[in-house]
Amino acid sequence: MKKNIFVTTGSVLHFDFLIKLIDSVNFNNKYNIIAQIGKGKYIPKNLKCFKFTTNISKYYSWADIIITHTGGTTLSEICLLNKKAIAISNPLGYKGIYEIAQKFDELGYLKYVDFKNIDGKFADFEKIIRDVLDGKYKFKKYTRKKQAIGQEIIKFLDL
Repeated sequence: MKKNIFVTTGSVLHFDFLIKLIDSVNFNNKYNIIAQIGKGKYIPKNLKCFKFTTNISKYYSWADIIITHTGGTTLSEICLLNKKAIAISNPLGYKGIYEIAQKFDELGYLKYVDFKNIDGKFADFEKIIRDVLDGKYKFKKYTRKKQAIGQEIIKFLDL
């Protein structure tokens, strides 16, 4: 049975790098993949896609795994859902934005991947996807503490 993968690139920057990578990973249609490509120009051949939606939660629910950019809001939503997730940095992203994803990785809530370690190596990225799907990464269940997750992020960023 094919696994369901939802990919989200966010709404601020295009992330054609990620969509091309996922398109390459799914060249044999091994997975059911839907991607929110936002401002991206690249239209994938091996997966379904759309630009934006007002109901992203239905795709989060559908997915066995979520692959995302390193935006704080998206990461927070995914962690609260306790979904298997991979966050990959965007080469066009703002300096330091990936630090939230790194911290969530350290805390065991998701798998963080630096795009520099994957550039052009779709087989390596597919292995990470398979490892997450197969349970080789043990994710902790995120439990909201008394303060809101936004306050936790601000605390982490030392603002």
